[in-house]
Amino acid sequence: MKQILLGFSMILFLTSCFESGEEVKKEEENKQTFYLTTLYLVRQSGNCIKTNTSLTSNNQFCSRRPLGVCNVNQLIVTQAEVNVILNEARIIQARTVDCQESILQSGVLSSKATTVANIDSFKSQYTFRVVETCELEGFLEASGTRFANFTEIQWLESVRGKIAKAAKSISANTFLPVANRDRANSCLNLEFKDWEKDLAQGNNDNKILVEIVHP
Repeated sequence: MKQILLGFSMILFLTSCFESGEEVKKEEENKQTFYLTTLYLVRQSGNCIKTNTSLTSNNQFCSRRPLGVCNVNQLIVTQAEVNVILNEARIIQARTVDCQESILQSGVLSSKATTVANIDSFKSQYTFRVVETCELEGFLEASGTRFANFTEIQWLESVRGKIAKAAKSISANTFLPVANRDRANSCLNLEFKDWEKDLAQGNNDNKILVEIVHP
């Protein structure tokens, strides 16, 4: 019996030794793909609770931000990111002239990199915790509202999202001259897709929420 097992082991060993370089390379690539896929799925799991320790009540906020971004970095803007923001705003302004007022209203042109002092302040003021879901932690949507998913959060906090929200606000403000509202509507129709306009409107109306405060 021992001889049979030894013989079988030798066959497996010799077979592995004669694997082609191509087969070994393919196996390593498959392992790497599996590892990266697993890592991605883990980083995309869970929801995020942000606690503002400077507040004595109503200081917990939950969002669909996943594990991978549930940390202080979500509050930090680098100079490289500021450069991208300003460049994207300039592109939109050059492409759609009627968006100029909405761009100004959005505040994207005043974007600044987070200072070291601000980063230290954020770290002392906020804590972050990953949970399975906001709902299981008692964060519940009111009737007619819902959490924005992570993809929607990314868009709402992007240059396009901020400009679309500003354009929606201008177009709905009856205290503004008709010409201003017409330009905002033109900006929306020329620059943004229907789903972008709907998402911006839903967020402005507090029906699609980036985060919900604990009751």
